[in-house]
Amino acid sequence: MAEDKLTEEKKKKRREEREVATKLRNLGTVAQAEVVNDVITRQVSKHLSGFSNFLRDQSVIGIGIGLVLGTQLKAVVDSITSGLVLPLTQLILPNQKSLVSQVWSVHVGHDASIAIAWGNIAYSLFEFVVVAFIIYAIFKFFQLDKLAKKK
Repeated sequence: MAEDKLTEEKKKKRREEREVATKLRNLGTVAQAEVVNDVITRQVSKHLSGFSNFLRDQSVIGIGIGLVLGTQLKAVVDSITSGLVLPLTQLILPNQKSLVSQVWSVHVGHDASIAIAWGNIAYSLFEFVVVAFIIYAIFKFFQLDKLAKKK
């Protein structure tokens, strides 16, 4: 049943193509150019409107704006943590080393040792928490949850 419908659609499409080709042959060159130009214009318009619908339906613009703002937010958080948090941790941590340079060494056997950079891990987690908190605060402050579409 589905194959019959598919072959009928193909036959219909071929018949339409032959009709258009016959009509084009009977037209003059200027008229042929106008018909071809009209078909191309309609196809381009159809694809452009499809692309704009895709952008609108998939919220691609919003995602792009979010990426740009997120990148800038990350830069701000990096500068705050490197300019304020790391110097403060140097006061608290032993040997007045920064948090990023804190390492825990584990000796395995006679000649082998493993260095676990726990300070770098803690620093990354701290940055993540700060970014998440700032995004949450902005979301709640501007009441962006009320702007979401009701589905």
